[in-house]
Amino acid sequence: MKKIKQGGFSRRLSLGVAGARGGLGLLQARASGLLLSKDKQQLHNDLALEKEARRFVQHLGELKGAYVKIGQMLALYGEHILPAPVTDALHTLESATNPLDWSVIEPAIMAELGVDNLSDFVIDPKAMAAASLSQVHKASRDGNASHCFKIQYPGIADAIEDDFKNVMQMLSLARWVKSGKQLEVLALELKTYLLREVDYRHELNTAEKVRGLLKADQRYVVPQFFPQHCSDKLLVMELVDGEDVLSDRVQSLSQQRRDSLAECMLELFFKEIFEWGLMQTDPNFGNYRIQVGAEVDKLVLLDFGAVHPLPTTFTDPLNRTILSAQVVDTQRVIEGLIELNCLRESDSDTVKESFADFCCYILEPFRESYRGGGDYALSDGRYDWRASKLLKRAGKIGSKGMVVKGFAVPPSEFMLMVRKLTGVFTFVSALGAKTKSAHILSKYRR
Repeated sequence: MKKIKQGGFSRRLSLGVAGARGGLGLLQARASGLLLSKDKQQLHNDLALEKEARRFVQHLGELKGAYVKIGQMLALYGEHILPAPVTDALHTLESATNPLDWSVIEPAIMAELGVDNLSDFVIDPKAMAAASLSQVHKASRDGNASHCFKIQYPGIADAIEDDFKNVMQMLSLARWVKSGKQLEVLALELKTYLLREVDYRHELNTAEKVRGLLKADQRYVVPQFFPQHCSDKLLVMELVDGEDVLSDRVQSLSQQRRDSLAECMLELFFKEIFEWGLMQTDPNFGNYRIQVGAEVDKLVLLDFGAVHPLPTTFTDPLNRTILSAQVVDTQRVIEGLIELNCLRESDSDTVKESFADFCCYILEPFRESYRGGGDYALSDGRYDWRASKLLKRAGKIGSKGMVVKGFAVPPSEFMLMVRKLTGVFTFVSALGAKTKSAHILSKYRR
């Protein structure tokens, strides 16, 4: 790929045309369906919305850069602020993309590293990974291929403010979202998170903090960073080898070793919430690798741009809510959700119980015994993550709860936590883990 389309006007015009086309397409579809019966008219309009939503999301993907990240973040809140077909389409956006040509990337690295320092490295022009905001290249020094460079795409950070405004205006233009105070607050929060992801000084500091927090635990690997070579748009770090969780080598490990890796991932998730007040909010498999050892395996943590601080005003009630959901104490779960601003005192009992049921359901693997008693509840007390299809079952409960009249939009921290939890559970399921996990949470019970 030669370059990402730059310039506020060209990106705004491109997205504006997509929004106008989406709105016009829906109006034309509705007009053409006026002669149909009421039931057929609704189906006709729904299909038209699906078509326009897919077209819009395809356009976001083609524009790449911040638009992809913005779309992924909006997908978190889709059930609350967008029509279902738009949410479904946004969920298809992929972070992985084709890398920019070396002719574009080399000058960017040179500008950040400096000519003198650049001469110390031999950088592989072929990217080893590429995402929506940056790409990564291997580099050798003194004949030793032991570094990698994460370079931010030129102009991406400067375009975020405009890109956010453009997406919101487009959604309004297509009549897919209604403007209002709640939407303005949400947009501001999401924009803040995205700006933090392109702040490489923040990522460097966060990586070093997490490295310090895990230095005594040999089950985890955090690459060493080289601050003297890092800048606002470039990170230089140790090259750490590892396997994808879905690789044949990982999948062929013994059940016991895969269970141990699953426990590492689960423990890390709850450390973030209960101990650190820091959470990696991007659960993409590409942000983790597994070092397969002779007898013991390690979990490698690779990306720290999406690690966000969690205030105690959020973590304290969240921790109480999680521990209450573990033991299915519905009343205390409801109290915690109210304190978290996920529920309101004025909400109906139906709304409160629906949300509380979802929270209790999702913590099923951390109980001493599993309600439902399906094939996933093994005779020796272990929980079969892959057979449980937990996320699919919980998703049905969650969807029913979301459409209950009066359901409030949860705070951004809660939605990011749910996104992370979904990624962690998917990772553990991909390992085919069969675990007893109650002790992971119970140790936080005072």
